[in-house]
Amino acid sequence: MKSAATILKKYWGYENFRSQQLVVINSVIEKKDTLALLPTGGGKSLCFQVPTLMEDGICLVISPLIALMQDQVKDLQSKNIPAIALGGQLSEEAQAEVMAAAKRGKYKFIYCSPEKLAQQNFQNDLGQIKITLFAIDEAHCISQWGYDFRPPYRKLGILKELFPNIPILAMTASAIPVVQEDIVKQLVFKNANVITDLFLRPNLKYSIHKVPVKIQVLRTILNELNGSAIIYCNTRNNVTQLAQLLNAYGYPVDEYHAGMPIEARKKVQANWMTNITPIVVCTNAFGMGINKGDVRKVIHYDIPSSLEQYYQEAGRAGRDGQFSEAILLYQQNDWDYWLALQEKKYPSIEVIKKIYQDLADFVQLPVGLGEKQQFIFDFENFCTIFKWDKIIARNALGWIQQEGHVRFSESAFTPSMVQVLGDRYSIEQFQNAHYEAGMVLQTLLRTYGGILECPHFINEKLIAELLQRDIPFVIQHLQLLSHHGIISFDQKQNQPVVQFLWNRSSASFMKIDFDHYQLMKKAFMERIKQFVSYLQGQPPICRNIYLAKYFGEKDSKACEICDICSSTKR
Repeated sequence: MKSAATILKKYWGYENFRSQQLVVINSVIEKKDTLALLPTGGGKSLCFQVPTLMEDGICLVISPLIALMQDQVKDLQSKNIPAIALGGQLSEEAQAEVMAAAKRGKYKFIYCSPEKLAQQNFQNDLGQIKITLFAIDEAHCISQWGYDFRPPYRKLGILKELFPNIPILAMTASAIPVVQEDIVKQLVFKNANVITDLFLRPNLKYSIHKVPVKIQVLRTILNELNGSAIIYCNTRNNVTQLAQLLNAYGYPVDEYHAGMPIEARKKVQANWMTNITPIVVCTNAFGMGINKGDVRKVIHYDIPSSLEQYYQEAGRAGRDGQFSEAILLYQQNDWDYWLALQEKKYPSIEVIKKIYQDLADFVQLPVGLGEKQQFIFDFENFCTIFKWDKIIARNALGWIQQEGHVRFSESAFTPSMVQVLGDRYSIEQFQNAHYEAGMVLQTLLRTYGGILECPHFINEKLIAELLQRDIPFVIQHLQLLSHHGIISFDQKQNQPVVQFLWNRSSASFMKIDFDHYQLMKKAFMERIKQFVSYLQGQPPICRNIYLAKYFGEKDSKACEICDICSSTKR
């Protein structure tokens, strides 16, 4: 067996491992179930790649992000290491060929989603492959107590049931102690080896600033930039508006969010990686798995949803060990909006039951009927008819789904998105040549204010009603407008549907695990309380010590460079 150091030098060209990497690798080599908590940029991928290359067999890597899988596969292939990602980019026939080749020992790494792992045929195929290790990335997604719970991850406990003798390496950069315990429990670890790294990043300065006008402070920060930067916003609209504003000021900026075509996103990422465009304004869709050393500043222009998300994104700065900054900017209206948003995350039980009743009425389903039936579900229309706040409705419907009453298609809450791209002259020219498509365009302009400046979610049914036409007519002419470059049209992928898993019950008798709901809400409110304390710097504790304590590290040291440490030195 080749040594870990030999593998590291041969394929990655490094002389030494970082901090706890070798500890994790040795745990994996010893066939121990391992939970590795390494900070963002701590080199988690090497912890499963190196030990897999040291012995025979395949590592199955489970990840929630297609783009991250593809990036890692591309990196491994560039080193002549046989790797493949199973996903929507491969046909069923191509996936069958991959599995046949895997049985012959062709691959060292196979990447898949947790949804793929749940398929019976795939499980049967895995039983015929020599697997040496299961690696689970973003393992915090397993826990309902975490900030980014994903139900498909909850089913990964089947690995120990099907393959009791194959070790599991679960990895995350952000898991508080209760989440760590839940990961170990849900994965049915045997004698779990939990390995954590120090949270101190001596070169990374954390700072939080409440300011009167964010854009003025941001421009000052960017004027001093020497390297590259990431600017995080919470919504696609905010990303587009800020990117356009910064470009108007003359900054070299690209935007990035999940609503953009994949080729456009790849180009933005490539230009940023090579410093052609050193600044990217983005949602949290950007950054996972990206290894770029010279990120001098990570700026949060909106308040993130959690301390875990903030820590993970901030940690993308300064991976080369040089001085870097993680800066969060907010105004009073940002603060008010963020607090209001948190209050909507857990609607009351009464609201959840009322929304369940409204949902059944919306699809015209009588009490006592509906088991396994599917209905077309227009979320925008639902909220309009029943006068529900969209955030409250989305969270309540999500909880109803989690409780097992209904199942929504992936497109249920993501309507089509449109932005008008043409100038006045091109719009007039197009309307003269295409009368019906011109009517659709005028309806868009009248109905959605600001659609010339940034993308807007649209409701095809509403547009059809305003035009007194049907939905296929609207979609046909939106596609025509897009083909001629008059609009960008990000069409929802399929017809949004809701499936009732059981016969509809009366809302008053609706089954909800009230105790579990209260525990979840209490845990959420505690996390929000701690995030508020961090944001406000009360009590005035070193940012690094606060973060380390939050994630369970007991003996952390002051960083001496964060905004709080700097203020106490004066």
